[in-house]
Amino acid sequence: MKQLAIIDDDPEILKLLEQYLTKNGFEVRAFTDGESFLKEDESNFSLIVLDIGLPGIDGLEVCKRVRQNSNIPIIMLTAASDDLDRILGLELGSDDYMGKPFNPRELLARIKALLRRSEIKEEDVDNNIVMNYAARSAFIGGQELELTGTEFDLLCVFHKQIGTVLSRDEIGEMLHGRKVDPLDRSIDTIVSRLRHKLSAHFDGEIIQSVRGKGYVLLLKS
Repeated sequence: MKQLAIIDDDPEILKLLEQYLTKNGFEVRAFTDGESFLKEDESNFSLIVLDIGLPGIDGLEVCKRVRQNSNIPIIMLTAASDDLDRILGLELGSDDYMGKPFNPRELLARIKALLRRSEIKEEDVDNNIVMNYAARSAFIGGQELELTGTEFDLLCVFHKQIGTVLSRDEIGEMLHGRKVDPLDRSIDTIVSRLRHKLSAHFDGEIIQSVRGKGYVLLLKS
């Protein structure tokens, strides 16, 4: 049984999620602050649901510290209007986000989607980027890329469709199972993060923007 960490200072949300997710086959550990979670071994958990507005160490700082040691999937909970916090969370390495208030059924769907992607089992070698899907790792010239879970998933999406222009909606569907709001810049933020990490290994940008259409990964065969 997969164990999830739920970190939120609202006891009603903790109780609701603990009961709902347990009914749906998960083991749940609830934490009311970031400090208590950071004392745990994150390798014991399969996924973290993390509220940004925590007392003491906030969720952004917790995300940052977790990402120093682990690529465990992280879903951040934010106030519905806090676009800046959403972007900061993605930049620090979170994999998805939900605005409060939220539908527990939708959160469950996103948890399952993230966990499914983390269990892909196949390996592919192509175009100077070596993808090991089973280990969820990628290598260029024998050097492993330091990627978050969502960055790895995005690289998988691009790598399987090299040379194909993908719209923001198509990327959103493949990453999160949904289209993105026209004003939602989260996809652009994730693409920018991945592009920056790849740029150190190639001459020029291999993920290019196509005005009005989306993004494309260009590699020589």
